[in-house]
Amino acid sequence: MSAPMINVTLPDGTVLEVPPDSSIGDVAAAIGPGLAKAAVAGQIDGETVDLGTPLAGDAAVRILTERDEDALAVLRHSAA
Repeated sequence: MSAPMINVTLPDGTVLEVPPDSSIGDVAAAIGPGLAKAAVAGQIDGETVDLGTPLAGDAAVRILTERDEDALAVLRHSAA
């Protein structure tokens, strides 16, 4: 028996179903290849995380690109 899908709610209210243990990067790729390429980090329920962070369950997810102000801290940290 397979595990139930995870419901990911995007900022625009769209809900995506992704397999269990999908990462933020996987969610970005599910949205589109351009976003996956531009993604630098993500947010799970408002907490900024890296692209490899797996989803533990249903969550509100936001993909951050270098144009997002919240991504600046991630970029500064990773460049240090």
